[in-house]
Amino acid sequence: MDKTKQTNLQNLEIGKEVFAHLSEICEDPMKHNEALLMQMLEMNKDTEFGKKMGFADMHSIEDFQRKMPITTYDDYVEYILRMTENGENGLFFAEDIHHYNRTSGTTGTPKRIPMSDQALETFVQYTEYCHLGVIESTIGPDFTNGRHIRLMEATDKEQYLPCGATFGAISQKQSRSMRSKLPDIFTAPDEALYPRGDTNTRYLHARYALMDKGAVCLHGTFFSFLLEQMRYIEKEWKMLCHDIETGTIDASIRMPEDVRAKLENELKPMPERAAELRAIFEEGFETPIMKRLWPEMRFVIGIASGSFAAQYKMMNERYIGDDGIRLLKFGIAASEGLFTVAYAMDRDDTVIIPDSVFYEFLPLEADDDFSQIVTLDKVEEGKEYELIVTNTSGLCRYRMKDIVRIAGKFKNTPTLTYSTRRDHLVSIMGEKTSEQALTAAIQNTADELGFTLVDYSVYPDMNSVPVRYQYFVEVENVPSELNPKIIREVLEKYIAEANPSMGQKVKSKVCGDTRLNFLEPETYLLYKDMMIAKGTASTQVKPVHIISNERQRKFFFGMTEYSAEVMR
Repeated sequence: MDKTKQTNLQNLEIGKEVFAHLSEICEDPMKHNEALLMQMLEMNKDTEFGKKMGFADMHSIEDFQRKMPITTYDDYVEYILRMTENGENGLFFAEDIHHYNRTSGTTGTPKRIPMSDQALETFVQYTEYCHLGVIESTIGPDFTNGRHIRLMEATDKEQYLPCGATFGAISQKQSRSMRSKLPDIFTAPDEALYPRGDTNTRYLHARYALMDKGAVCLHGTFFSFLLEQMRYIEKEWKMLCHDIETGTIDASIRMPEDVRAKLENELKPMPERAAELRAIFEEGFETPIMKRLWPEMRFVIGIASGSFAAQYKMMNERYIGDDGIRLLKFGIAASEGLFTVAYAMDRDDTVIIPDSVFYEFLPLEADDDFSQIVTLDKVEEGKEYELIVTNTSGLCRYRMKDIVRIAGKFKNTPTLTYSTRRDHLVSIMGEKTSEQALTAAIQNTADELGFTLVDYSVYPDMNSVPVRYQYFVEVENVPSELNPKIIREVLEKYIAEANPSMGQKVKSKVCGDTRLNFLEPETYLLYKDMMIAKGTASTQVKPVHIISNERQRKFFFGMTEYSAEVMR
């Protein structure tokens, strides 16, 4: 048995156990969720924070909800500074913290979110292994024969805080915990998964993936990454085929010279595979190409909902197609915890993990009326709620600002779909347009007029008279007869449909007409590269659908190619 199959089978056995455990605890989720809360209160009752809040006197969920207020990061920041800068322990979590998650910083200075060893283990068990059990229950174990094309990367060196704990994205910490296994199960070399300097990892991921005809899975955090990689292959296939044929690395590809030398020493010419690939690419991209490139491809894994719905749609239509490739969507996760996980393939919803965090739900319409908070056994199907969590790293009744919709049930446990963040709303005159509405408006415009939407951003322009929305769009394949002003008119129509309040405000001149700004090609690729260069982990670079700070504003205005407006 080769090493890839052996490692995959070992991982699958763990995955089957984790999925069986999940299925069992989902039969009685409140029992396990309440037990987790009681465990956390008992563990942390003698911490400085636990004594202040009276954890020792909390013996039920009702006690906890009555005595423990809702919190935000500001309630912990002084403790966290003492912990990370001075090395103090036992402030709000009884055990030592060895890692702090670095937030993406899209709404301000990156935060230091503590992550306990227990929380890290939960992430590893449910995100690295559980989905293997889910896949096996659907399609059987034969996917263990091949490698995965994995696009998740981590920095080559870890960052440390003054206290000695590591500091970075959870995905990177998780990846490092499994580093020894990665060469056996992923197509990309270590130099692509843990790049140094300005290594062109797109090239390396594409090159090594195309070399491996037997790859069974395409795997990335966000579908924007998967789409970006396939678009790179489509654009650069001639160079990639040449290099695979000759066993070389094109001189234009950026990477440290010692990395280039090491890889070129290991690479061997593959003329037969190159000829096979060249013939496939020369057939064109009019029909989805993924199964032709990788005949053994069985499934794709990534986050495909919320902000990534448009990228998933484009990826599916142009590259995946209807060739028997299944989809597994990642669950809902954040630096503060892992909340849901896939329980079946080809589904939009994912199931709550009862032993990950303690869950509370604030109805969306309740605003800040916390008396309306309910536990997971009281949520109503079809309703939207804001998540409030008590995690296994010391955060209590922590307000996430993530909005989820109750989709159904797995066993007796609610399943969720992600909606948006409470602060991801545009409201220039009280209209409260959600990110989903903004996405629907521009995607419907693209579908009606027949062009390809790469991505978009919206700037709430409060300096315009009257105030108005400015859309920034990167588009492709625009029909030659299509006037940009027509695009803007159709977009305005769909904005009014997605949010009638905004439509009425534009119609009555309370708000100005939407301005449509067309961006230079590869703007969003450039933005991602810029953020990575500034220290943001690649797995944390999310689409900027709502421009919320000056850095983003300057970038997107600077990348504007031309604008289209219609005079009424």
